[in-house]
Amino acid sequence: MGRRIHFVVDPQGWCCMGLIIFVWLYNTIFIPKVILFPHYEEGHISVVAVLCYYFCSLFCIASLLRASVADPGKLPENPKIPITEREYWELCNKCSMMRPKRSHHCSRCGHCVRRMDHHCPWINNCVGEDNHWLFLQLCFYTQILSSYTLILDFCHYYYFLPLKKEKWVRICFIYKL
Repeated sequence: MGRRIHFVVDPQGWCCMGLIIFVWLYNTIFIPKVILFPHYEEGHISVVAVLCYYFCSLFCIASLLRASVADPGKLPENPKIPITEREYWELCNKCSMMRPKRSHHCSRCGHCVRRMDHHCPWINNCVGEDNHWLFLQLCFYTQILSSYTLILDFCHYYYFLPLKKEKWVRICFIYKL
């Protein structure tokens, strides 16, 4: 896996990343304040449920940041191609560089990427040979956090005991302002 930091200058990608970070921050602040903390204070859930939510949230944002700055497998400017492997390389018609056969040119990033899967605007980066595992890790943690949030929402409405009225009114009043 490549260790180089890769940063794409793409305003659309920055907007997508900003939207994801906003949604993550909103859910990291709002869900615990409305569901986790009130139910924890009343003894309906344990501290483990609260900590699990924050660990899932932390893993999700860490994998997002890692996938967005990891080098996807960008080809160097002057690659040294062994004579025995020259038949497995071809010329890119967009950047006029030699590249391995399973590489593709990304029009957003402006370079060729080894084993490119796609350019993901949500991470503002290509998904290629060197960061494919990080992208799958991001998808996994996002699925875990989303599922956990949905389970908490379901339990809040159908399983947990109702919150005491004064706390619930106070929470609703805070969010109406």
